[in-house]
Amino acid sequence: MEYFRDLYENAPSGYLVLNLDGCILSANSPFLSLTGLSKGQETGLNFRTFLTSAGAIFYDSQILQPLLLSGKRDEIALDLKIGNRRIPILANFSLVYESTEPTQIRVIVFNASDRRLFEKELLRSRKEAEQLSEVILHSSDAIVTAKLDGSVRTWNMGAANLFGYAGPEAVGVPLWRLILPEEKLELSHTAMKSLKSGLEFSWEGASRHKNGSEIEVSIKLTPHMEAPGTLVAFSAMIRDVSKQKSAERALLQSEKLASVGRLASSIAHEINNPLAAVTNLLYLIDQQANTPALKQLTETAQEELARVSQITSHTLRFHRQSSNPTDLNLKNLFESVVALYRARLRNSSISTEIRAHAAQLHCHEGELRQIVLNIVGNAIDAMKLGGKLYLRCRQARSAKMDVDGVRLVIADNGTGMDQATMAKIFEPFFTTKGIGGTGLGLWITDDLVQRNGGFIKIRSSVSSTTHGTIVTLFFPGKTVSEKDHGLSY
Repeated sequence: MEYFRDLYENAPSGYLVLNLDGCILSANSPFLSLTGLSKGQETGLNFRTFLTSAGAIFYDSQILQPLLLSGKRDEIALDLKIGNRRIPILANFSLVYESTEPTQIRVIVFNASDRRLFEKELLRSRKEAEQLSEVILHSSDAIVTAKLDGSVRTWNMGAANLFGYAGPEAVGVPLWRLILPEEKLELSHTAMKSLKSGLEFSWEGASRHKNGSEIEVSIKLTPHMEAPGTLVAFSAMIRDVSKQKSAERALLQSEKLASVGRLASSIAHEINNPLAAVTNLLYLIDQQANTPALKQLTETAQEELARVSQITSHTLRFHRQSSNPTDLNLKNLFESVVALYRARLRNSSISTEIRAHAAQLHCHEGELRQIVLNIVGNAIDAMKLGGKLYLRCRQARSAKMDVDGVRLVIADNGTGMDQATMAKIFEPFFTTKGIGGTGLGLWITDDLVQRNGGFIKIRSSVSSTTHGTIVTLFFPGKTVSEKDHGLSY
């Protein structure tokens, strides 16, 4: 009997006996210690007095009534009100019967302060995790987690928007197949080697959208390790850097152009003096020319020298317009350009065909001449083994601009250009001619065409049967028609 009394008094939890009205008949030392009562003070007190008002209502409605029906209620969370303190507890209730009639209520009370703190911390952590999950889910950057074998575990909205694959499409699929072009899949081996060593892996380059289009991305992979240094998973942060890279290229291009501008201004200044001397010498030669043929040659030389001066002073200085538009005879323009390149055409075994259906165009003669010279020069370079050069013009209407004007076509059956080259032909400093090319010809040509209100379109083929390039130019303005003119060499 003494053993059970000691067990009752020194149990690791509070223990008390109530009558059916809730009055305390007895309580052990742990309960008295919990409530701050001395031995004997508890007798006659009602258990409800230790509860908050809401707790007392809950005791009557949700504990006592179900208890009388079932005989037992376990792990009920309550708060004991002890002075200004509140002590969270867990209580187990059970009935004591005499001749099948309930006579007493036994209550076991556990101090749940630590548990309540743990639950609050758990709820706080869960809420933070849910908030973090929402941030990751709706991030504009692609945030992906993957298993050790590389298959996708989670795929957020940023990844779906960046690569075009919805979450269900991506989960379970190897990450590398979703973010790397086929020709760069070997990069995955290098990445996994770094991750297994516990190192992050970063890479920038061209990725591929679901629709096949290229995206410039920055990828950072982070390993998830478990002791003792075992890779169990990894995460990927992927960002679209297309606009950033485009801005960087634009800045680099701007710096290059600024350097070219400074160099061009210096060259123009240095060349102008000898050009003036040569112009004076040609004038003196012209005065002494005693045959019509010699006089024609000196006049041609003076015209070309004047054009060189204009190119030096204006075109290299970003083509500032200083002359007024005039009526230009397009047939004569074609013929003069062909005459200027006559030696190169003959040496390369290139024949020419000129057809002019529009006689004149109101334009800036020097700039249009430079446009045609640049394009014809490129055509000749593309026909090193011989071929045919076509120069044609006619009145036309542009559906694109919805205006009347003249269309010039310069075509060759040279080597042609592939798609990769075609994508860059109007970029400054891009050239396929090696050290002999400046990469400025078509860039200048495109600028001159736009400044004269027109547009340029280029088609090219490297097929073994239909190789060559066709350059189409359109300029708005009034033209004067002539019947067809033909000229061949």
